[in-house]
Amino acid sequence: MRKTTATALLATALLLAGCSGSGDGDKAAVPEQPDSSIAPKSSSLTADLVLPIEGYIFSESELGLMTNAMSSLAQRCMKRSGFDYRPDDTQSPDIGVMDRRYGIANSRTAEAYGYHFPTPEAGESATKALGEAGRVALAGKPLADGSFDPDGGCIGEAKRRLAGKEAEFGPDKAARELNMESYVRSKKDPRVLAVFRTWSSCMAAKGYRYASPMEAIDDPEFGAEKTGPAEISTARADVECKEKTGLVRAWFDVESEWQRTEIEKKAEELARIKRHKTDQLKRAAAEMGESR
Repeated sequence: MRKTTATALLATALLLAGCSGSGDGDKAAVPEQPDSSIAPKSSSLTADLVLPIEGYIFSESELGLMTNAMSSLAQRCMKRSGFDYRPDDTQSPDIGVMDRRYGIANSRTAEAYGYHFPTPEAGESATKALGEAGRVALAGKPLADGSFDPDGGCIGEAKRRLAGKEAEFGPDKAARELNMESYVRSKKDPRVLAVFRTWSSCMAAKGYRYASPMEAIDDPEFGAEKTGPAEISTARADVECKEKTGLVRAWFDVESEWQRTEIEKKAEELARIKRHKTDQLKRAAAEMGESR
């Protein structure tokens, strides 16, 4: 499966953080994640980049805590309903959203996977083994389109408990929208467009003709299920040209500038959002027997 541009990515993730760390107030409380052999952060051009909005949404570590707490709560709920449920045994690759926010930026994943997602190690599907009644207990009755209700069943119950009374589970809508808008606006900024041209010239010198990193990552030629040699060579050149031209840092600086301005304008609202985030993490930590 290919990982497309950050716009599509940000729109589809449940608890999308758009980050590789947390804000100043939370950084010390979040343990560092191991450098995954699948997607090592040490080989990523975004390894040390932290957007200003990240203190108001969720880092990978925080997302992991929320997911584990939700699974634990859902498991107990299922047991009360008479089902022996355990979360799917799947090892997800350690890929942060920042790793692809500005297109592919990790030399190791480019070498191994091109523009595709690293393939997680699939384990036994506990959800499939539940049967129809168990799946309804877990996620509620299917919606009209056949999908499960995100607020239904034991999963919905777990999310409501972690979110608090009449509150939104995960990062608040306003913070998510600011995170999305900053990306969309920044890629149209004249300073970013200028570095796109420099990157494009670098790619052309290597034999690849793309006007922007988004055009490269969304090339229909790389839409096959498996990664081919041409895709890998293109992705490698992409990362090399990003490093040579300083594209990632330049784009990050422009986006950070816009975010800081908006955060200052919406200081009161974002302070409330940060409190809600902290409250959710405290509930999740309590569920997992951790202190926070």
